Amino acid sequence: MAGIRSSTFAGARLGYETAMRRVHSLLTLAAIGAVTFTGCSSVDEPGASAVAQRFLTLARTDATAACELLAPQTAQRLQDDGGSCPKGLQSAKPPAPGEATRVTVAMNSAQVRMGDQAVFLARFDSGWRVTAAGCTRESSDDAVPYRCAVEGS
Repeated sequence: MAGIRSSTFAGARLGYETAMRRVHSLLTLAAIGAVTFTGCSSVDEPGASAVAQRFLTLARTDATAACELLAPQTAQRLQDDGGSCPKGLQSAKPPAPGEATRVTVAMNSAQVRMGDQAVFLARFDSGWRVTAAGCTRESSDDAVPYRCAVEGS
């Protein structure tokens, strides 16, 4: 009887260990999936999208206010090109905003797609700032860079 108990417990123990390995594997996959999906869908998406929309709207109506939404290097580039950021922005003539169709956030940078244009943003201590806007691809090849109406150096 002792032999039966010991083999019964040994079998039960092996079954328990196998079940625990499966549970551990499933939990690991779930954790990896959660991290992956968190990278794709973030609470930062609406913030980045709102700044992109606001920037493109203000660029047409209030260039001074729009310049406040730019990353420092981008504002400096417009100032260098036009004498002041608002004048440089008026000369750049970024396109009108469209509805955001896709927002991609990766750590401290974001891309907001609006129709055939893209707006690129970076996260600063003060929030999202536009680094480039009115960006279009001239080729379907990802190796070909975007051409942007507004961009930093």
